[in-house]
Amino acid sequence: MTWQAAAILVAGFVVAGYFSYRQHLRYARVVNQVAAEENRGGVLLVTGRAKGKLRGAVVLLVVDRRRNAVTRALAMEGASVFTRFRERPELTGPLGTLTERAPSKAVAKAAADAMTMVSRLTAGQRAAA
Repeated sequence: MTWQAAAILVAGFVVAGYFSYRQHLRYARVVNQVAAEENRGGVLLVTGRAKGKLRGAVVLLVVDRRRNAVTRALAMEGASVFTRFRERPELTGPLGTLTERAPSKAVAKAAADAMTMVSRLTAGQRAAA
């Protein structure tokens, strides 16, 4: 391998790392923004993710514990570091049918992952109530 090929390879890794970092910053910005907008009693903010061979998904759900329903949902789905969160009104509604309303398999897996987080966060409260 020549030094030019090694330099191109290293440059590719640097560019990929930079774009991954930028995506992480966008993710953190959206989570903080939604947390600030939905900051009220009886509401949970949970995330779920699904990884695939080529495509993945991340969902951000605002769950009303009293109604046991999703009141706001955002999803980031794709194979690129340029994907962004988008509002997903089809995911709002009862928790029991959340995965059935998902528009793709990746979003369904991410929603199921988020639902496990909801059950973990509300486990002690159900027993006390």
